[in-house]
Amino acid sequence: MKEAAPIGFSGFMLRIFVHLFCPQKNFSHLSSPLNQLIHKDKNVFTLASANVLLANEAFCRVNNTKNPVLRSQLIGYKLMFQSNNPLQNLDKKTIDSKEDCVITDLPDVDVLCLQEVWERYWASALIAQLKMKYTHIIYDVRDFGLGSKFCLFGSGLFVASKYPVEAADFKAFQCPTHHVHIFTYGVLNLKLRIHDNQVGYVTNLHLQANRDKPSDIYHQLSETLSAVNAFRARSHRPDDEVVFDTICGDFNFDYISIGNAVNQRHPLFHQYFDFCSKNPGQDHSWTIGTELRQQKMHEASVSNPQHFRNVLVNDVQRRHYVLDADVVALADPAQIKKGESGAGKRRVDRILLRKDRPVEVKGYAFSTVLAGLTDHIPVVMSVQSNQTL
Repeated sequence: MKEAAPIGFSGFMLRIFVHLFCPQKNFSHLSSPLNQLIHKDKNVFTLASANVLLANEAFCRVNNTKNPVLRSQLIGYKLMFQSNNPLQNLDKKTIDSKEDCVITDLPDVDVLCLQEVWERYWASALIAQLKMKYTHIIYDVRDFGLGSKFCLFGSGLFVASKYPVEAADFKAFQCPTHHVHIFTYGVLNLKLRIHDNQVGYVTNLHLQANRDKPSDIYHQLSETLSAVNAFRARSHRPDDEVVFDTICGDFNFDYISIGNAVNQRHPLFHQYFDFCSKNPGQDHSWTIGTELRQQKMHEASVSNPQHFRNVLVNDVQRRHYVLDADVVALADPAQIKKGESGAGKRRVDRILLRKDRPVEVKGYAFSTVLAGLTDHIPVVMSVQSNQTL
């Protein structure tokens, strides 16, 4: 180990030197020659988001998700467990119960947003599976600048799309704290060319986890809003018809906890809305949390998609495996007992929709397809545009 230290340090310094004098793009873009039939009358689009925690073995073991080599292969394989149809589980523009919104597979997903794909190796393992369906994949997203995160780790952001990527931009957050200084947490913005003049905007992000200091997340939400609006203004063309505009990712705060109140009311939510939320501090009754208790994620009762689904729809059993929405840091003590019950409802993974875009939500679900493979529950949404291709 001592002999390896000088070699490792020398490699690190060489890497910094290369990045300093050989500027590189902030992401890699894989475009497949696979020809897909695009239906001109298609007006329902499905997006999914999942944190898959693919990192080096040591980091994975700390989070009780060991063997990333095998998991990366299985995650890619399981993410292809898709039907041929979009998700349509709404009755009169609402969802009746958890039974209706917890599924064991995935619908036909058009755009897949992943977080915590930390290294090229894990991205390659996913691509080997996903390239059979997705013709455009953005991965290895990072800021290579010398003054940004010491050139150590990327953002972990990964997007697989059926549609061509016309424009892309990544912005690293400028206010990281603690260990996040060595990661390139940030926001990835994409403009997709759907058909002719039809376009879709997709943002994938991963905010910093900091329960004790919600103001850190608030600042990152502000940076996100600024980056999103700037990218859309810069990339929009006069003849573009936007069929969907979404923000997906791991927000690392929930919409119920009193301690997250400042983030729940951020101006970002004036422009984008969360279909799962009724009001700041209150989710719809059919929602569930998406962040698991890591020490229990491998128990037999949640070891496969069907067993896991049975647990999630049960309000008593679910809280034993999903974190509660009980963050109270910096909360007003007088308000702590007045909040909604957050048992097993720490919902940090979201798909937001821009309020001024003409779309209708046709389906929303929490999928157990990755049971036992990650400490988050994937979320999926289908939206219908009123603009026919």
